[in-house]
Order: sequence, then structure tokens, then C-alpha cells
Amino acid sequence: MKIRLSPQLIKSSLSSHSWLGLLVGGLMYIICLSGTLAIFYEEIERWEQPVADEYLTIDAHLLEDSFNRYVSEGAEVTEHMYLVFPNEALPRAKVSNEFNGRYINADGSLGADAYDDLSGLFTGLHINLHMPVSIGVVVVSALGALLCGLIITGFLAHPSIVKDAFKLRTGSTGRMGQVDLHNRLSVWGAPFHLMIALTGAYYGLILLIVGMFASSIDGASPQSINQQIFPSEPEVENQASVYSVARALEQVRELSPDGKLLYLIVHDANSENRFMEFYVQQPGLLAWSENYRFDTAGNYLGAAGYTEGEAAQQVLYSVYRIHFGHFGGFITKLFYVVLGMSLTVVSATGINIWLQKRKYRDALNLIWPGIVWGMPLALVVASFTQVIFHLPSSPVFWGCMVVAMTAGLFVQNEAIYKRYLLNLTALSLVFLVSAYGIKFESYALVPAGLSINLVLLAAAVWFFLAAYDNRRRELAAQLIAEDVC
Repeated sequence: MKIRLSPQLIKSSLSSHSWLGLLVGGLMYIICLSGTLAIFYEEIERWEQPVADEYLTIDAHLLEDSFNRYVSEGAEVTEHMYLVFPNEALPRAKVSNEFNGRYINADGSLGADAYDDLSGLFTGLHINLHMPVSIGVVVVSALGALLCGLIITGFLAHPSIVKDAFKLRTGSTGRMGQVDLHNRLSVWGAPFHLMIALTGAYYGLILLIVGMFASSIDGASPQSINQQIFPSEPEVENQASVYSVARALEQVRELSPDGKLLYLIVHDANSENRFMEFYVQQPGLLAWSENYRFDTAGNYLGAAGYTEGEAAQQVLYSVYRIHFGHFGGFITKLFYVVLGMSLTVVSATGINIWLQKRKYRDALNLIWPGIVWGMPLALVVASFTQVIFHLPSSPVFWGCMVVAMTAGLFVQNEAIYKRYLLNLTALSLVFLVSAYGIKFESYALVPAGLSINLVLLAAAVWFFLAAYDNRRRELAAQLIAEDVC
């Protein structure tokens, strides 16, 4: 099957594709790689603090006592207070305010400090690029919209796309190998890539779209439309001196006997209007949860209606699970990781092709390897400083990225610099696992620590082998050049 298009349309589409790719390539690569890793944010949080007690069930009254003890014994009461229930991916309960928290031991006592800063590094990169949320989410969503354009123009620029879908020239190197890899992964992953682009764009741009539509409808406003999507807060009449979590939990289980408890949020916790909201995932539905609301005495105030309310509510509340693959269990996560990595490779190879196609070299050729291969190194260094020393990971990450992007200007050879970064990343991974073992001792071998440590060591082997292969290709190219001379 071959789609027949005019040469002018093909030429224009190819030009648009190249410029769009150049514009978003670097940021797209960062967003795609961090998003792929963020799929396992629960497992990363578990690895970050392996000493916490782990279990899947705990008595409701123990949870209630732990939550009230945390609130009353010195924790700062912020606008929102949290109680997270144990689940298969993160089999532990924790209480927290907006800044810090504690895990709950199996006997209901408050246990180890709860850390999720490292998982926050990955999710923050993917969702808002560590910018202020109101700005970053819109920027990332705009990039999702541009990715939609890249996918469409990419197909229009390659009318033989179906015919060539399974043509992969073995042994191809250099620009031809990059082209084959870029085009094949783009075709095979196109449905997934388009879904990711659309759902990613939906997040931040929906608020802008709401405002635009509100301005064109008589008597409408963004606030009135938002009230149709997001339920208003309930009126609270009864307040208790302690939170009746156990009583509310009993009613939640009656309201949703097959539901999966996610977490409890106390809204307006530092005011007289505070109320509890239980987030419960419903079987067979893509919506993130149905939310059941109670006053602090445990009296039922009603449901938010995300699974039974307006269609707009149900669609909006389903986007997150579709985008991150948090449905269908661990196999679905692995499937998303494979396809997420393919989109990451497509983002990188698109810029590689453009750079190799140019008839000249400049600083961009030397900076780009620092972005592609410097990002894994920066993530490892930030993970080390965060997990081992609890230093803020975001400044460390971006500091490493700046160094990685500028250091190539001094090396003046992309292939050599790439090999340096590969070897440094491999060594850093081994060093991270070693430091983790020294700090946590036997806890490094419990399931929470061991699984991620094995993955990190496997990644170290891959980076070492990639560096070796890179060196082998350098030597082969030098021999060919000498023979030509």
C-alpha cells in the first residue's frame, strides 16, 4: 500500500517535521525519558526508603490512631494532610503533611521517615520540567500538542510508510542506521505515541480551552464550567476533635466493597471547614478513583461523582491512568516502559539525523551528546545525592545537565565524549548501588531494595557494553580512513 501525495506536500511536510523536531527535540527527550522512568514511581519510592515495615492489610483502628497521633504530636498541620493506604506496588501505609511524613509500622506505631523526593524528581521532570506548576504543565502540554504535529507530518513526509514498516537494514551504521531506527520505531509505536501525545497535551491545555469556550458562550465563565467538571466542596456542619477514620472506612467499604483504597486527603485541614475525602479506585473503570467525603466525625457527606457524574468528569479523571499505564497491573507497566523507551529513542534519533544531514558542524553537535547521554548520568548523580545524603535532587540534576552539555565543547569530538559519558554513567551506577548497600546494609537485600538494585546493575552492564561498542566503531572507522588514505 502506497499513499500518493504531491511532491510539494511531501517536501513541505518534511521541512515542517524537521523544524518541529529541532524545536522540541531536547525537551521532548527529557520528558519522554523521565516519563518512562516515572511509570515506576511507586517502586522508586519503595527503594528510596527500604527500612519501612511492609504489609498489604492493617487494622482500620490502628490507622486512625496513627493518623491522629501524627497530627497531634508536633507535625505541622498544612492545608492538606494525607493518609496513604498500602497496595501491591507500595505495600506500606504512611501519614504526611504537604512537606514530610512518616511510614506506619505494622503495629500502628509511627515508623521511619517517609521519602518520595526521588520519585518526585522523575514525575516533576515529566509533568512540569521542575518549573512552577502553573507554567510547566502548560509548557509540557504544548510539547504534547507539538508531538501530535510531529507524528502527523512524519507520516505525510513518508508516503511509503506501510510498505517500509518492517524494512530494517541489518548492520546499518551512521546516518542510515539512525534513519532506519527512527522510522521503524515511529511506525511500530505510532498508535501509542499518538495516545501519549494527546493525553499529555490534554492535561495543561484543557484549562486554556475551558477559558476559550467560556468566553464564547453567553452567561458562561471558566468558574462555572469548572464547577461542572470539578465538584464543589461540601458544607461541613459537624467537627470532631479527632479524625474518625475507622468509622468512615467502614462506610467506604460498604459503598464500594470491591474498590481499591488509594489514600485519604483531609482538605482545609488547618481550618474549621476541614473534611475527609477517600480516593477509591473502582474495578473495571479507567477513572482514577471515586471520591467519598466525610466530616471529621465520620459522617458521610456524599461522593464526588467522578465515575457516575457528568461525562466531562469521567473523561478528565481517566486521562492520568491512560497516560501513565496505571491499569492492568505490572505487565501493563512493562509494556508502557518498552513503548516509552521507543518514543525516547525516536526523539533522540530525530535530532541525530538532522545533525548528520547538515553540511557543517557547530556547537550544537557537541552539546547534543551531553543532553542525550548526560541525562542518564545526571539522574544517577541526583539519585545518589538524594538517597544517600537527602540533598535536594532537582538542583543537582540540572547542575549536572549544564556541566554535561558544556563539557562537550572542550572535548571537541562527539564520539569520544559519548564514550566518556557512557563509562561515567556505568561507573556511577555501580557506585550508587555500592553506597546504597553500605547505608542500608541488610535492607538493601529486601524486596524493596534488591529489585531496583539488580535493575541498576543490569543498566551499568549495558552502559559498559555500549561504551565498548562505541570504541569498537571508532577503531573500525579509523582503519577504514587509513585504508582510503
